[in-house]
Amino acid sequence: MKPICLTRRHSLIAAALLTASALMPAVAAEAAKLRFSSFEPPMAKITSEVLTPFAKNASEASSGTLEISMFAGGTLGRNPAQQLKLVTDGVADLAWVVLPYTPGRFDDADVVGLPFATETAIEGSLALQHMFDNGELGGFDDLKVLAIAATSPVTIHANNPVNQPSDMQSKRVRVSGDIPTRMVELLGGAPVQVGGGQIAEALSRGVVDMTLNNWGFVGDFKVDQVTSHHLNVPLGAVAVGVVMRKDRYEALPAEARAAIDRFSGELLSKQIGQAFDAQQEEVLGKVQKSTRNTVVLPDEATVNSWKEAVTPVIDDWRKLDPKHESLYESFTANVKKVRSGG
Repeated sequence: MKPICLTRRHSLIAAALLTASALMPAVAAEAAKLRFSSFEPPMAKITSEVLTPFAKNASEASSGTLEISMFAGGTLGRNPAQQLKLVTDGVADLAWVVLPYTPGRFDDADVVGLPFATETAIEGSLALQHMFDNGELGGFDDLKVLAIAATSPVTIHANNPVNQPSDMQSKRVRVSGDIPTRMVELLGGAPVQVGGGQIAEALSRGVVDMTLNNWGFVGDFKVDQVTSHHLNVPLGAVAVGVVMRKDRYEALPAEARAAIDRFSGELLSKQIGQAFDAQQEEVLGKVQKSTRNTVVLPDEATVNSWKEAVTPVIDDWRKLDPKHESLYESFTANVKKVRSGG
């Protein structure tokens, strides 16, 4: 047999290896693993019925390029006010955040916190999402915003009867955000900052006399078990969002980004709003049936007295910054559009 030269032998070996590799099944790249932080308990409505399904759906739609795992109940960080920092520090990749907990950054979204601005979470959520999509809301430059939404309007939960604005006089009121603080001060109360997870304890120990929270929060954090009087007057919603760091998002494979985008935006905002509204009905109905709780659904005259009392807060906010009037007009127009089915 004629010997094969060394160069030709190397060529034959290389060709054989290429043929063998072509016949072998492709080895899939390892999925990008993302940690999704929620300060809520795992079975809280938003976390269990919206955020966890989002993580599952996006992961399954990513063609194996993405794996999002939920870390609920504060397992990555219990403080609701620190959720955004968990993302910016890289402790979490995604987080469920309460925007007013970062004062001075997301102030444009404070418009949803004006008293009587919304009646439901769905209209506040979609109005904010539309404004964000139109580039009207600042503070998000280094973030990938999966959704911006709003809670149901906050109402009053107290240890003593509260019916008229004058009942706020000299009361210590737990608030979150600048607008509720101004409102409580205007009505003669003393605003107190207490972390979300400590509200029930603060009420039971008498650190505060009442709190402004949406009904979903009342149910999740057992506020109804340490209060006895509830006035169902809409004193402004709270802006919330699902965010991740923009550079982390941009580093993901294209299939992973597409999967996230598919279940984000208006779709996710709407789901959050719907869940808040459904939870409001559930918790409100439950508390109304309780023998230890009194829920007041105010008549038109009482509502008008509250509107009149808090109007200066709305007027002052609109004049506080040149941008506020345009934000107010845009938000109001978007709420009307949502209410009309647009």
